[in-house]
Amino acid sequence: MHSQHLPHLPASFWEQSPQLTAIRQAAFARITSPDAVLACVLCRVAASFPPTFTLPNKTSLNYIVALVGDSGHGKSVAFRTARQLLPDIGLTVAELNIGSGQGIASTYSSPTSDENITSQPVTSALFCVPEGEQLLKLGKASESITLSTIRSAWSGETLGTANASKERRRHVPADSYRFAMAVGFQPSFAAELLTGVNAGDPQRFLFSGVTSPNQPDIVPTFPKQFAPLWEQTLTGEASLNVHSEITREIENYRIKKQRLEVPVDPLDSHRHLLQLKTAGQLALLHNDDVTLQWWNAAALMVDVSRGVRDRLAELAVLDRRQRNAERTAEQIESETVKESSRELRSLESMIHSIVQKCRVERVPVSRSDLHNATASKHRAVVDFDSALATAIERGQLIPAPDKQKHYYTPIGTRN
Repeated sequence: MHSQHLPHLPASFWEQSPQLTAIRQAAFARITSPDAVLACVLCRVAASFPPTFTLPNKTSLNYIVALVGDSGHGKSVAFRTARQLLPDIGLTVAELNIGSGQGIASTYSSPTSDENITSQPVTSALFCVPEGEQLLKLGKASESITLSTIRSAWSGETLGTANASKERRRHVPADSYRFAMAVGFQPSFAAELLTGVNAGDPQRFLFSGVTSPNQPDIVPTFPKQFAPLWEQTLTGEASLNVHSEITREIENYRIKKQRLEVPVDPLDSHRHLLQLKTAGQLALLHNDDVTLQWWNAAALMVDVSRGVRDRLAELAVLDRRQRNAERTAEQIESETVKESSRELRSLESMIHSIVQKCRVERVPVSRSDLHNATASKHRAVVDFDSALATAIERGQLIPAPDKQKHYYTPIGTRN
């Protein structure tokens, strides 16, 4: 896939608050994409709050982002920049890599010696996967539950497998854990993720490009670090306040969807929930409720995410066409080489048969007899007269006076 800038947030987006301005400044200070740093910051925000802190109706704030860019274009830099800007997220377990579906569950739950009853020492974890290729490979493995576990974790559903051995069984109850994950993808692998549309993988990701056309020539200084957000966390169960207009908008859409009155793009089946989760993270970053401001800001982020996703799909189609064209060209070239080799073998075999016929007879041989001396399978590939003319040009035969018969000459011949 060709390198180019993916859709990104406009300059006006970053001017809404000091926090957003600082995120853009931090990104420019580390020469990386503000969009990517913001996505990583929101993952860290999500991980800062316990699972008891939710959106209305106990909707989980668990969150996943995908950073998309060619190798060496700043995915890891975006991870580090977000960490430097918001270093303290109050976790004993942070920035883990993904091992497997069972590994995700075991992060939150470990077996005890008492009849396989599990304890849950960790309730919140942040997973960072610099290269999404690893994630896709895990997902393709036989009997892998990695991607299905990630889908369940995004929604806060129960984790673990009942068919595991007793000593390996893990069980993490629904809504009892916080899951945040940032994944770095090269464009080709991000496009491959889109093939999981029916399983619901890409609908749960907020996509962000890792390059920015607005990087200034003069690199700014790094801004002041953010204060820990988790210190503001309320004890016990609590939910973010969501503006009534937002709630009504989501309800109206769900009603129309239930009535089949609106078309639903499979890639957008979780759009409102992704937007609400994003608005929730923005609200928490600003120690605020989910206001119309953050709802609209999240809508813009989701629109940009869709633009990145759609551009990846376009690039995937172009890349697939190019690879198909290259394969076709290679096949044609291979067939041409094979055909040329076949013609050469037939030509040499016919000449050998013609010369041998003349050598055996040692008298002028008629054209028809020479013709019959060659194999029909070779005459189907090479014209007989062409083989005869080539033998004459090489000096292996000389024409007889009547031009219908030919002598075999032993001087300078090739058998």
